[in-house]
Amino acid sequence: MHNDPQYSSSPWNHLQKLKDALPPEVDDAGNVEYKLKLVDPSIERLDHLITQMKWRLSEGGGEAMYELGVDDDGTLVGLSAEDMSASVDTLRQMADALDADVSIIRELTMDQFGSKPEPRKNSHKVLEALIRRRPKDQQQQFTDIRIAMLGGHGEGKSTLLGCITHGIQDNGRGRARLSCARHRHEIESGRTSSISHEIIGYDADGHLINYASTHNISTWEQICEASSKVITFLDLCGHAKYLRTTISGMTGYSPDYAALVISASTNVGISEMAREHLSLAVMLDVPVLVIVTKVDVASRNQLGRTLNSLVQLLRAPGMNKVPVIVRDDNDSRSCASHLARGGPEIPIFLVSNVTGTNVDLLERFFNYLPRPTKNYDALLEEPVEFQVEEVYSLSDIGPVIGGVLRRGRININEDAIRRTYHLGPDSTGAFVKVTVDSIHRHRVPTHYVHCGQAATLAIKSTELENWRIQRGMVLLGIDVPSSYFEFEVDLIVLYHPTGVTVGTCGMVHSGSVRQRARVVSISSSTTTNTSSSSSTPSSSPSSSATTTTTTTTKEAHLEEYNATKTQNSSSHPSTDQIIPSGSEGRCVLRFMNEPKYLCNEAQILFMEGKAKCLGRVIQLINTT
Repeated sequence: MHNDPQYSSSPWNHLQKLKDALPPEVDDAGNVEYKLKLVDPSIERLDHLITQMKWRLSEGGGEAMYELGVDDDGTLVGLSAEDMSASVDTLRQMADALDADVSIIRELTMDQFGSKPEPRKNSHKVLEALIRRRPKDQQQQFTDIRIAMLGGHGEGKSTLLGCITHGIQDNGRGRARLSCARHRHEIESGRTSSISHEIIGYDADGHLINYASTHNISTWEQICEASSKVITFLDLCGHAKYLRTTISGMTGYSPDYAALVISASTNVGISEMAREHLSLAVMLDVPVLVIVTKVDVASRNQLGRTLNSLVQLLRAPGMNKVPVIVRDDNDSRSCASHLARGGPEIPIFLVSNVTGTNVDLLERFFNYLPRPTKNYDALLEEPVEFQVEEVYSLSDIGPVIGGVLRRGRININEDAIRRTYHLGPDSTGAFVKVTVDSIHRHRVPTHYVHCGQAATLAIKSTELENWRIQRGMVLLGIDVPSSYFEFEVDLIVLYHPTGVTVGTCGMVHSGSVRQRARVVSISSSTTTNTSSSSSTPSSSPSSSATTTTTTTTKEAHLEEYNATKTQNSSSHPSTDQIIPSGSEGRCVLRFMNEPKYLCNEAQILFMEGKAKCLGRVIQLINTT
């Protein structure tokens, strides 16, 4: 398996397969720009190039990749040493105008591509450069990426995070993970039972900033101040007992990527909980990388068994991923780009927390990893929607809420009226008006927060005295907020032992919302005729979810809902009131405890035991 060429394929290592070319440039999206040369541009041309770089930086969340000596169609033309030097000078001039830095990622000569170029081009070069915005004093202008750490208990997630964030090599008995434990029982049992946050940073030159840096770093504030890019790790629970907490972390904090950590030293291949976590990430459409730990103590047979199980899982129908074992920086750069673009490649890192094998390669990969491209510009102009994940109170400040801003922007420099929002709903569905008084990101004060970013907000209101703030609430910038008991969804049943019927109950996860709900009516169902859904559902929840996840990318377009609600769940439903495994249909769900805020097109997970359903809200229903 290790000799299979597809596991180490990279467009920079195997350009002969692409006829000495990179994939064609995407003009209207992404943060990658091809330039043949940038030699002595006119003033007008330079202004255009700067505007173009500004747009690419915006697409990449503060980062852009420039390929010099490459034509727009991806052809590697190459530049002479003199032209390349002049082009790099122009590139730095463009970056300086945008308060950004240039780092040379790689520089290769044309004769390294296995082709037979003209003799005069043997010394011609192509170059790849990373452009990264510089941080501005206290204004949090760094690129911010969230990575969820997934995997079963004992796989080495917290230990790996201790190695990366604190620069501590493990002693084989869990020394490194102690730096990440939040509670005493976590230290004693080795089980993570809560969602802990750890961060690292990278400066403009790509140097790692963590607690072991030479910059006398000891706080989050110092990491942020010294960094152009910050990576936030969400250390999620691995034990089955805390699966709901893990799901809450994945839906509430909206990670940009997920890192599945598995141990190489087991004799059973991939654990059931690791499979469960992988299926969860795929259902939520979160790009996944895989980190195989404990390679120092695993025997050759154990490592081979683990990798073979992993490859079979990733190649299974419904997954259709291409495993790529990352061996060097070229593989790392290529996989980072593919992962951000949502390609089929899944990078696999083989590391040891004790010997430090490939940990530095993984750290450099995080530096190369761009923020996934999303339409944040459109979301930025929408009314504020802030999902509350954490609630606490400070004696000198008052109530503080933490979470993710899903839409809009909040700026404390605006007048009090413009930063006054509706907070709720409570158990009765009511909202209260609050004013945002201060904003912190990564414990550093800032003037604003934009959609897609995590932050903590200090709020104040005269109406909060008898108001209980809790996780699952939202901060809304709309004039008349509403809460709902019932909502209509297009539902894809990935696996359900009896099929979804009227009366079926389960836990609904949607953003920060977590509450049990019941199916009150089913209007239609459509059997999904795919190779994954036509097979007999497995008794294993993880395998069944994994083999049917092709339906997660399908948009359900069914006939308009016109059926009346069915309240009598004791009667036996007819066959057209059942949505079996591998099928999709339209139904109405009702929260069982209290109303919640949802919006149209919101994604939901509907789960209970082994049952897994994925849906999208298409209509919110006002009830009395």
